[in-house]
Formats: sequence, C-alpha cells, structure tokens
Amino acid sequence: MQTHSVTESDRTFYKNRTALTEQDGWLDLIEELSNLEQLYNSLDSVESEKDLWFNRGQLAILRQILSLEETTRLAVEELDL
Repeated sequence: MQTHSVTESDRTFYKNRTALTEQDGWLDLIEELSNLEQLYNSLDSVESEKDLWFNRGQLAILRQILSLEETTRLAVEELDL
C-alpha cells in the first residue's frame, strides 16, 4: 500500500471540501442533480444514438458530482485526517 504524506494544504483542502458538503445550498444542489440524473437515466427521451451518447455524458458528470461527498469522506478516512 502506498503511503501519502499529508500536507497542510491537503488538510485545508479536505476541511474545505467537507465544509462545502455540509452547507444547506449543497444539499439543495444535490437534490436538483439527483432529479436530473433520473431524467437523463430515462430512455424515454432518447430518440437517436446522439441523444444516447449525450445522456451518457451528462450522467457521468452528474454521478461524479453526486459522489463528491462520499469520495471526500472516504479520502479523509483513508488519510486519517
């Protein structure tokens, strides 16, 4: 297992990221993005291959943002911050 030397910059980064995900505005954004994820995940709106690839791209971005809180939590745990 590779060890990572945690810098003060790393600590600040994760502290700020955690604070961001605890804000009411973040929770509102996540709710909106979850609704968009459901919309883009539906095949009902796909009329062409182009639409399918567009929806896949949108889903990839949405899922990355939606998982930000969890991936931050896991990184904080792994780095023992």
